Amino acid sequence: MQGFKFYIPTEIIFGPGKIKALRTCLSPDQKKIMIITDKAIHRKTNIITQIYTILYNKQVLIFDNVEENPTYHTVEAGARFAKVNEVDLILGVGGGSSMDAAKGIALRAKNPDKIKDIVENKKPVNDVLPLICIPTSSGTGSETTPFAVFSDPIAQTKNGYEHKLIFPKTSIIDPELTYSMPKHVVVNTGLDALAHCIEAYLSTESFALNNQLALEAIKIIIDNLKAATHKNQSAMNQLSYAAMIGGIVITHAGTILPHIMGYPLTIYHGVEHGKACIVLLPAFLDYLNNNKLESEKVNTLDELFKSKGGIKEFIKSFGISTNLSDYGVKESKIKTFVDKTIVKGDVDITPGNITEDAIKDIYLKSMN
Repeated sequence: MQGFKFYIPTEIIFGPGKIKALRTCLSPDQKKIMIITDKAIHRKTNIITQIYTILYNKQVLIFDNVEENPTYHTVEAGARFAKVNEVDLILGVGGGSSMDAAKGIALRAKNPDKIKDIVENKKPVNDVLPLICIPTSSGTGSETTPFAVFSDPIAQTKNGYEHKLIFPKTSIIDPELTYSMPKHVVVNTGLDALAHCIEAYLSTESFALNNQLALEAIKIIIDNLKAATHKNQSAMNQLSYAAMIGGIVITHAGTILPHIMGYPLTIYHGVEHGKACIVLLPAFLDYLNNNKLESEKVNTLDELFKSKGGIKEFIKSFGISTNLSDYGVKESKIKTFVDKTIVKGDVDITPGNITEDAIKDIYLKSMN
């Protein structure tokens, strides 16, 4: 039997209404709380108001400048805000962007080096500010990972960072906080969670326990995503659970090629992250099948999607094209995409001998 290491130091509090447990997660000396979020969550939902009510006797500060695909600049600004105000605790409230930004801010606020330098292999010298994550979408699983992704608009790159220090101390996963998601966000985040689970399942780093968790979450998403788009609350609860599992399985096996191949689609064409990853999966699965790689796992995935007409039809059923040309991608740009992808570490845990030609072929087969 294959050996493995399984490690999740994050305390997970899961269930409808569990946001009320937030008070029990705080120590008496944590008096100044900084919420990291985006303007949509802050101004268009009552989620921050709920948190204010729960933290009635704490000083609560809001940093709501997080954008989709948070930048190094945003993290630096948030860290300055945290240091100037001498905050005791960070709350990352929102989707993956807010939680990733919160991780970066918690790290940078206690360390002298810029976040860009830390991401580019300068080890942290200090601990992080205590961090609690509260997801309001069902996609990234950032609430259960030691990962964060930051964008560098100048270099036109997205850069992943991994360190055990940025595991959240606690994550409160209350599916009721996802009920306000617009339909397109339900779809995009649900497909992101699906991509996480499929990629972790196929990763060369995965193992039996991880595979079982990944398969369970894949089945949940296949069975519930359509109902969730119609605001079926039971289905949305299930998606929150599946997204949480998605974070756990990528913590132990990582994401692989389709994820990093999706980054240039986001950087150059503004394609939402989950959609950018999922549209490349059909061609990637064909690549594995044609090269007789992970045949048993690919066959298992084919069976799971069989009732939906296959993975490509499942994706298209949400109004999402799997043709890169529909997103404005030109063949002349693929060389740049390949160059951005081949240098990423996810290549090393992808089945097969992933070469520049292999990546190019998957992009080309996804064009039309």
